[in-house]
Amino acid sequence: MPRGSVNRQRRKWLAALCVLVVAILWLGSRAGSFLVVERPIESPDAIISLASHEWERLPETIRLAHRYPDSLVLLTLPPVVDEYNCHDCAHRVDLLRKNGISPQRIRVLPIKLSGTFGEAAVAFDFATHEHIRRLLVVTSPYHTRRSLATFRTVFDDSGIDIGIAPATATSQARPYGWWRTPYDRWYVRYEWAAIGYYLVYHRVNALWLG
Repeated sequence: MPRGSVNRQRRKWLAALCVLVVAILWLGSRAGSFLVVERPIESPDAIISLASHEWERLPETIRLAHRYPDSLVLLTLPPVVDEYNCHDCAHRVDLLRKNGISPQRIRVLPIKLSGTFGEAAVAFDFATHEHIRRLLVVTSPYHTRRSLATFRTVFDDSGIDIGIAPATATSQARPYGWWRTPYDRWYVRYEWAAIGYYLVYHRVNALWLG
């Protein structure tokens, strides 16, 4: 990698680290709960379950799919699958079918760009092509703030309504006591660093959702 590119990457991650430090100092005990947002929308045309953490996200996706039986159910597929970015990719469609979701409703969307931004980009392409007007995003609680900000940025001026649903019932996240367990401490630190990175690299402002 050219030296200039390495320096740019270092500056981006330094900015992300600065956001993380400031956030923890400023928010303190609220650093976890601040990350969790919910924005319901009625009668979504499609429900998209973001890849990874399937044990949290798929049960909530199934619950919502039964609540909104006319909606499509979208699954994102990373370009290179591993246990971290799509823990149980191979069995997701079967799990949906076993829980009463018709195969005709399910769409798997291969993404070209990695991460949440890549998921939002492929969702935008699908939604505009299929004339989706209301899209509900399902993800882990700590991931909701950055996900909503990212989807809003990608879908800006499209006229498509974006909602977000945290998989609270099936998650081990405890936002109001996030410093007490290794899972919460890791996830909260990761998300704050990612918020900083997305602000610098993708111009996604998750600090202010409006």
